[in-house]
Amino acid sequence: MERKTQTGYLVLADISGYTSFIAKTEIEHAEKAISILLEDIIEKLDDVLTIVKLEGDAVFTYISNSQMPDCGVMLELLDNTYLIFRDSAKALHEQATCPCKAYQAIPTLDLKFIVHHGEYILQQVAGIKELLGNDITMIHRLAKNHIAESTGWNG
Repeated sequence: MERKTQTGYLVLADISGYTSFIAKTEIEHAEKAISILLEDIIEKLDDVLTIVKLEGDAVFTYISNSQMPDCGVMLELLDNTYLIFRDSAKALHEQATCPCKAYQAIPTLDLKFIVHHGEYILQQVAGIKELLGNDITMIHRLAKNHIAESTGWNG
């Protein structure tokens, strides 16, 4: 595989409230709910973006500039993914058949997107594809922010 610098969009879809959700609920039930929500996110994003990996409560994706000439397509994809996440979370909560803490706490979860445009190299080692570059580090640093605390916006 040729390792050349590419430019494109890096997208991190991160479930907000995950750490508290896992800490305060039954792990078996929490895992099932989170898995369903992550699968919904992946299924929608995978229509357009390339999935790099699952990072616990986040899905890391990318798309090159040549594959995303119109950022309006990106905004529509993220909006639709958010709506699917909210609908799925609502259905899980409303259709829960057990009174466990996990299903009761699902409404505390939300979804946020961190989108960064930058450079990366696609590296393959032992059959595993990975993105490298300063912009890869940057998007993960952007995820660790205080926007929710300073603005009151959660998702």
